[in-house]
Amino acid sequence: MKKLIITYLIALSVLTIGSVLALRMAWPDQYPSLLFIIPLFYAVMLGVMVLLKRSNERKGKDRSIFFLTYRVVKILLAIVLLVVYFTAVGTQLLSFAVVFMIYYLCLSAVETVLFMKGEKKG
Repeated sequence: MKKLIITYLIALSVLTIGSVLALRMAWPDQYPSLLFIIPLFYAVMLGVMVLLKRSNERKGKDRSIFFLTYRVVKILLAIVLLVVYFTAVGTQLLSFAVVFMIYYLCLSAVETVLFMKGEKKG
């Protein structure tokens, strides 16, 4: 789990630096003022992942149950965040949604690879 957390945080940092640089330098007029919400959301999701994993292990359930539960919780919370952002802010919607999607896909790929490696070991 420690390797997953470190890799996840590194990927999150790289994505944050890359998205800020790309939007600030290449498309400054498309920079959402609340862009910091995206890495914050995924940092919270890391905490949710750890809590769900510990809960799953305490109950003695299969790892695949954790993986499926985490994915459902992640997509539901992502939808809630996007709906709240779109209704509350109402500006820079496309750029926010595209950056959010890039984070979602990249971090999901990192999680999947690391979860698969964990399944092979355990």
